[in-house]
Amino acid sequence: MEPLSSFRQITFAISIIVSLLGSFVALSPPNPSTNTIPRTGDLLRRVGITSKHAAKIVLAPVAVLALHASALAFHAPNIPPYLIGYGGVNELNKDLITWSASTSVPICLILLVGVPLRLMSYSYLGTNFTFALAQPDRLTTTGIYKYVQHPSYTGLSAIMISTVALFVRFDGAVCCWIPPFLYPAARKLWFVVAPVFITGGLLGVKMRVKQEEEMLRDTFGRKWEEWHARTPRFLPWLF
Repeated sequence: MEPLSSFRQITFAISIIVSLLGSFVALSPPNPSTNTIPRTGDLLRRVGITSKHAAKIVLAPVAVLALHASALAFHAPNIPPYLIGYGGVNELNKDLITWSASTSVPICLILLVGVPLRLMSYSYLGTNFTFALAQPDRLTTTGIYKYVQHPSYTGLSAIMISTVALFVRFDGAVCCWIPPFLYPAARKLWFVVAPVFITGGLLGVKMRVKQEEEMLRDTFGRKWEEWHARTPRFLPWLF
């Protein structure tokens, strides 16, 4: 491997690991959840996503694929047979194990948008940020919350979509694991499952936002309504 190519692949492999670690931190509860369920209900609590181990469970299979992709990138273009597995027969997309538009965009979205938005939300809300819905002791309208109402959900959506695009594509590390006789059918199935998965996740975010806003309206009344009326929900100055 030439020095320039080697540096390119090493930086990419490291970026994969950093993206994985950043996502894990950004998806881990900053504070323990309370046992009190607000009047509005709590969708995430109902499906069990508010536990402290939820992020580990969700990210475990992603971590396997991410570590595999990082190893593939580190050894490219001379990938050992034991590492590429069925990827040679299933035509591993080399653009997914090096710097390309297909990888640069999701990595940037994770590291420059998703993770920072989540961590800033943790910082500004302090102990009021819990995965399970709970009435806060104050309405935060300063800092990032001066420009957007739900930065943590914007960050969550960026991480979720980018993670699927980066690690769970069937022409990426996944194809190294699937026997060739199953691969065509599995890939076709994924084209159906992936949109359903992403749509389901976004609908879950939408329902959670509705419950959270109802709780904040009940708690802070007019003060929340005024802030809600003048502040975009997810994207500053846009939406």
